[in-house]
Amino acid sequence: MNLGIFGGSFDPPHIAHSRIAEFARSVFGLELVLWVPAYDPPHKSQNQLTQYQNRLGMVQAATADHGSFRVSDVESMLERPTYTVRMLEALRKRYPDAEFYLILGSDSLKQFQTWLRPDIIAQEVQLLVYPRAGYVIAETDLPEYLCGRVQFMEAPEMAISAEHIRSRLSSGQSVRHLVSDSVLSYIIKHRLYTGYNNCGDNNE
Repeated sequence: MNLGIFGGSFDPPHIAHSRIAEFARSVFGLELVLWVPAYDPPHKSQNQLTQYQNRLGMVQAATADHGSFRVSDVESMLERPTYTVRMLEALRKRYPDAEFYLILGSDSLKQFQTWLRPDIIAQEVQLLVYPRAGYVIAETDLPEYLCGRVQFMEAPEMAISAEHIRSRLSSGQSVRHLVSDSVLSYIIKHRLYTGYNNCGDNNE
């Protein structure tokens, strides 16, 4: 099985996430895309993130209607902080026969050498890299251990960020068409992101 692994904070998951995951699935023939919300990423403190169970719940809401998307809580079972290399080790036990493809942005690829054991990660997965504004990387810039392990997606850049969505929510602005209706319903139900006052139907 060709298994896509799509990790991130997903705070909140938005339509660009869904489109990237679907683009990778369709173009690279992935049978399943596994969304993996980060539990305790080393580059962010816990007080910078919405509670894990709520981020997990939002991802479940975002992916519920897609037959080839699944959600994994594997990171919640790992030693903290949670690193990608350890997450992959845990998933390998669950999917021993799968071919792994790690979906990440060009901004993350730019920082890839700072990750824990990037060489081991590169041995375990093919990297499917989608474009992020301001982060253009040529194959000739890649370290030797990534040669032949990176495939660049010819996907359109989407100028949507979770930070921008949080800012709009905190100031009471609409996020219609930035997050799915199911994610918005979850946000309203659980009163996430301070300042959001059920304004999702506002016309701006």
